Parts: sequence; structure tokens; C-alpha cells
Amino acid sequence: MALLPARPGRYLVSARAGNFATARADVLKPQGEAVTAVRLTLAAGGALEGSVVNKASQGPVPLAELVLTPRGLSMDERASAPQEERFSASSNERGSFRFDGLAPGEYQLEARAPGHSPKRLSRVHVPSSGITIEMEASAFIEGFVELSEGSPAALAHVSAFGAEEAILTETGAGGGFSLDVPPGSYQLTAQKGGKTGSTHGKLVVGAGMTLQNIRIRLGASTAIEGVVRQKDSGLPIAHAVIAALPSSEGGEVEVGRASSNPEGRFEVAGLAPGAYDVRVRAQGFKALHRAGITLLEGQRFELLAELASNGRIEGTVTGSAKQPLAGVHVSPQRKWGPLEGAGATVTNEEGHFALEDVPPGDVYVAARRPGSDANTRVPVKVESGKTSRVQLQLSDEGTLEGTVRLLGGRLPTRPVTVYAKQVEAPRSEGLEVPATAEGTFSIRAGAGRYQLSAWLVDARSGNDQEKIVTLEADQRQHVDLEVREGTKPITVTVLEPNGAPSVRATVMGCEAGQSNILLEDLTDESGQVTLRVDSLGADLLHLWATNGGRSGDLPRVSSGSTRATLQLSPGARLTGTVRSAGGRAVDGFQLVVAAIRTGEDFFSQQKFEFTGDRFHVEDVAPGRLSVTATLPDGRAGKAEAAPVSGSAAHVEIVVEAGGGLKGRLLDLKSGEPIPQAFVEVDGLVSPTTGPDGRFQLDDIAPGPHRATAWERQHGIADKQVNILPGKVLELGDWYMASPPVEPGRLGLAFGMSGEDVIIRWISAGAGTGVQIGDVITAIDGATVLTPGEARQRELGPPGSPATLSLRRGTQRHTVTLIRAGSPQ
Repeated sequence: MALLPARPGRYLVSARAGNFATARADVLKPQGEAVTAVRLTLAAGGALEGSVVNKASQGPVPLAELVLTPRGLSMDERASAPQEERFSASSNERGSFRFDGLAPGEYQLEARAPGHSPKRLSRVHVPSSGITIEMEASAFIEGFVELSEGSPAALAHVSAFGAEEAILTETGAGGGFSLDVPPGSYQLTAQKGGKTGSTHGKLVVGAGMTLQNIRIRLGASTAIEGVVRQKDSGLPIAHAVIAALPSSEGGEVEVGRASSNPEGRFEVAGLAPGAYDVRVRAQGFKALHRAGITLLEGQRFELLAELASNGRIEGTVTGSAKQPLAGVHVSPQRKWGPLEGAGATVTNEEGHFALEDVPPGDVYVAARRPGSDANTRVPVKVESGKTSRVQLQLSDEGTLEGTVRLLGGRLPTRPVTVYAKQVEAPRSEGLEVPATAEGTFSIRAGAGRYQLSAWLVDARSGNDQEKIVTLEADQRQHVDLEVREGTKPITVTVLEPNGAPSVRATVMGCEAGQSNILLEDLTDESGQVTLRVDSLGADLLHLWATNGGRSGDLPRVSSGSTRATLQLSPGARLTGTVRSAGGRAVDGFQLVVAAIRTGEDFFSQQKFEFTGDRFHVEDVAPGRLSVTATLPDGRAGKAEAAPVSGSAAHVEIVVEAGGGLKGRLLDLKSGEPIPQAFVEVDGLVSPTTGPDGRFQLDDIAPGPHRATAWERQHGIADKQVNILPGKVLELGDWYMASPPVEPGRLGLAFGMSGEDVIIRWISAGAGTGVQIGDVITAIDGATVLTPGEARQRELGPPGSPATLSLRRGTQRHTVTLIRAGSPQ
């Protein structure tokens, strides 16, 4: 037994002894728990073996350096690990590799080799064999750096900033450079002395490609400077950390960093022209994120970073009989994940807890019994410097356990995720756990009715298998799940306008003639993604893809196709100026570029911040755009633009006193307020509505607008509004109806449970007389054997009846539903 001193927080605890494999555990030590018990079991080690090959030729890749890292229980691919927990190996002349003495579990495997792009397998099982790592050829960016008068810039520092890393080099005597980079998009910059430069827009390069003759001319450098202070008192904040990152890359690569002095002042200097995201952090305050800060040559952006002090949450946790529960772990969370910078705690004998230093805003408080996989969560609004109070009641728990097998009973060949969600609960409350290498899983969760499904690590989009089970308190419910490879896979290749594979492009799909998103996934480093379309039940599909402002569209693709290629069209450029109607100088503004919605198109927007009165934006989506400028003093204005692919559009925006919009969102059927909803006006989005359903948007440009409200359980609602300068328009009560069902359909989604077709989802207000989990045997007398067939049979003339033959338990029923009518 060992006793280790530790502060509250998350720890990786490991133990080694003799020839045993390392035992480890991801441990959360909560505030208030004197001793956190950890039990580690040492076992004999296993092996991981496989080979490294070139993806194009399938030939061996020798001398590849491989690093194996245990995956934390948090399942965070990018989590760092100490060197002691990282295992290294190399491939031999045949490309083969082997790791020995490993503890069973899931690991992340990374490979690097000369002339090849790095490759990561985010989930591999140990022990296992036959792992194949397919590596792409390197990509290259070559060019020259010039001084302002055009002469070569020798020994200039050149940086290519991507989503995952920065690749650096120096120019030679003639100003030339060559960068070996993974396929993807990059922001390319150069620096020498006090001069900097950058390319216009992103550079996109694919495996085996070389971009040549890229030229960067050095000029006056840019900087982000300003002051960090407390939001309420205005007092300066010293020792705040300010980091600048390439905008829109979504990574953690820092371009520059600074710390505030005792007066709160800071300067991130030596930046090249371009767009940056800025993060400001200080102990005891909510972190500030400012996206799209865009600097033209020689500009200095003055940033006022006002940080709100953190708040506090107090509460109690009780059991099903309302008795206080001691030893329950309590943590603050965001809707879809952890809350940055916040710690956890544990309840005392009276079931009481206090969460200190919680960033203000909409927060979920999650409570979990020791050993449980499930959190009970309740929303709470945390206010700066104040204490919020909340009560949580935990239900009695049971255990969902079972096996996952491929069709035919074989063990899955790749890692599997098991997903459990209580019926009709929001998706954010679901549980994801990995199955073991033996295909088993165990989930400790509250009593209730659950939808369980599983999918292979790279086949989530095509899984239709699902089981509906009821879990009783103190019961162990066994569930056998099945995963299928999919019989109708389509490998979609997305190409950039220059022919390079498009990395991390979003690919979407649905039936031909529609634009509602039924399939969605991201391309890999080869610009490819495999969509499994078994469940759509359509002969023709509509596939489209976007990456930044570039987009491509295939309106009609046969569902029997195995491959499809989407060529992206170039994005557009947008330039303009901002001036005040009253003649006052404009010295900085926020710019929001949003696509003008038509029908039920999905919402897209980009945000930028500029200093001065000019703007230049690369890679915006072609088509009708709303462009809104808002000044720090609340003046606002908007203009419309319609840039064409590959060209530039110029607009002038006139700002005057902005107006506002407020009201309350109510459910049309019940009249109850709608929480967690949004209201959007020309790309400006309100904070989520609270329990009272109220919303307010400020600093809206005067003039006519289309206001849009949305929430996951309601249909999109629109209103035409006219905003007057300096006035707040009161909309009063705004009613939202259930989401509309596509004409001719029933508002049902279908899945498989073994060999049975089941109802896996029912649209709000649809499907009276049916339940989630009902087995559908026929529609209008025609037998259905797959979800695709059910979807085909479901569709009929708008307003016509549909007769469903179903089985619920041992009982058989016939239900007649009316298909949705055509919109009026």
C-alpha cells in the first residue's frame, strides 16, 4: 500500500513490478475527499504487432518510428502523457513492428517515417496482431521569401501552421525554402528581424504533391496589444496569459504568447498579417476566447480583455428516497463536455457540496456515485462573483452488461464503442464506453428504459443495430449487441480546387432532391470518407461537401455506387470598408459574414474582428451573404453581397446606432417557456434562453431583418422584423411548434435489433399509437426486412394513411397513421 500526497485534480496513477505489465488508472481526486482509494492489479503483459506500409503502393515502410500511448478513461485523443507511459518501437526492413509487455486495453498508435506524413490510429486494442498502418507520402511547400524591395531574404524563419503542429525551416542564401508537411491546409508566414509576411489565404497540399514558387514578401510586422482587466471593477489583472493561434484551424498550435504586467498591459508582437484566435486566461476568472482577429500589414490590434470573475455553486445530493448521499462525486460541465479550468468535489455526510471557482455562464452540475458510469445532470446559471444553488436526486442504479459481436458471431475486428441513452433523453445525456478486446462491456447506470447501440471505430455513420431494454434498480441486465460492416458503403473522395485531397472536409448526404442532413462525416488525411447508406432506402442520393468557403455538390448518385468524387469549387474573397453615418471615425469593428438562409438550409456564419475601417476576408462561401459590422460602442450596419466562386466582392457598410430585439419563446402546444433555445439575426446569435424562455439581442443593424429561432425539439421559426436605430423591439410571446415532418412521411426513424426492424426515434407530435422499440413487420401490407425498406414503404402521397403492422413484446398490433401533408 502506498500513500501519495495530492491536490484535487485528475491524475494518471500507474504501478510497475518485475515482469508484469504496467497497471494504470485515470483517477479524479475531488475537492474535500481526504483519501481517494485506487486499486491497481498487475497482470502478465500482452503484445501488439503489425506492419507499416505505403498507402499508395502497399509496399513496406522500414525504419518508421512508432509511439504507443495508453488512452485515458476520458477518451481524449490529444491528452498528453508522461514519457514513462509512452512506448517506442521501430519497423524493420519488412515494415513489421512489435510491442511486448503491455497491459491489456486501448492505446493510441502514432507512426513517423522519412518521406511520409505522420499517421495516427486513435484506438487500437492490446493484445492484438495484424495491425496495418497505411502512411501517405509527404507533401511539400516550396518557395521564396523576399525583402520589401524584392531582393532575397536569406536566413528568414518560415513557418507552416496547421491544425496539429507547426513546421519550421529557414531560407537559404537565395531566399528559397522547402517544407515537408502532412497533407492539409496551412497558414504560411515568414519573419526576419522586425519584418514579417504571409501568403494570402490558406495553402492546401495533398500527399505526394509539391506546391512550388510560393512567394512571401516581408513588410511591417503586426501585433496584438491591449489590457486585461476585471469586468465589473475595471481593475487590472496581472500575470494573465495571452496566446495567439492560427484562426479556423481548430488546433492548439500557438503563434505567439505574452503575459500581462502589473498594469494589465500586454503585447503579442512579431505577428504576420493574417487571422488569429486569441485566448486569455487568468487564475480565478473565466477564460476569454476571441476568434477571427484579423490584421493587415503593419496594423496593431488593441484588445480590451475584460474577464469575469468566477462564481460558486452549492447544493445537495439525495437518493431516490430523498436521503442525503455522502461520497458522491460532483463536477461542473458544459452541455457536451468538460468545463475548462473547473474542478470536482465530493459530498459530505449531509449530502452537501460546494464547487469553487466555476466560470460564469450556463453550466451543468453532474453528480455520480463512486463506481458509476452515469451522471445525473441539472442545468444552473452561474453568475460572476455569486453563489448559485442546486439540488440533485440520484435514482437507484443497475448494470447494463453484455457482448458485442459481428454479424455471424465473430469478435469485432476493430475497436468498438457502446452507446447507451435513456429513451427520449437528449443525446448529450448518453453514455459512450469502449468494449474490451474480447467484445464485452459493462455500464453502471440509473434505472430506466435504455436504447443501446454499438459501432466499429470507423463505421458509425452506417450503424442501425439497436436494442431497447429496461434496467431495474440493483439488476444486472445482459444485452447482446451486434455491429455490421454495412452492405452499401460509398467511399467519397473530396478534392480541393487545385486537385489536392481535401483534409477534414465535411461530407453530407441524404436522398436525391432533398437537403436535410441524414449522413455526415469528415474526410481523413487522404481526403476520403466512407459513408454507409444501408438505412436510407433510396435509389439515388444527394452528396455534398464543404471545407471553409469551398464546396462541391453531387445531386444524383446511385446508392449502388461504391465510389464518388466531389471536386470543390474555390471560395470567394470579400473586401470592404466601414464608415459611420454621422461622420465619426471608425477604428475597429466586429464583422459577421452569414449565408442568407432559404427554406430549411443549415445555418453557417464566420466571425472576424478588424482594426481600422477596412476588411479583407479570404475563403468565404459564394452566394448571397449578409455582412454585418458592429462597433464597440454599439453602432451597427449591414450590407448584402453575392460573391462568385474564385472572385472578390466589395461592399461598403454604413453604421449607425444599433437597435435590439427581445421576447419570450413558448411551446405552441403547451404554452410552456422553451429553455436552451437560440435566436439568430443575420449571423448574430443570442445566448441560450433560460428557464423563462426569454432572449435578447443587442447591437443589431437598423433595417429589415429575418429573425430565426431554433431548438432541437421544435421546428425552425422565422419572423420578419424591422429594427430602428437605438430602439429595442419587443416581440412578446413567440410560439414554436413541433418540427415539421417531411411531406409524405410519418416522422419515424428505423433501426435494426437483431433481425427485427424497430422504431428508434419518433418526431415530436408524430406517431400516435407507436413507441420507440416497437418491431415493424410490414407497412401497407408489404413486409419490411431492413431500415431502408421501411423508409421506402413509409413514403407515400402527402396526407394519405399508412398501416403499420407491429409487434410490442408478445403482442401484435395494427396502427394506422397519416402521412404528413404538403406545406401550405
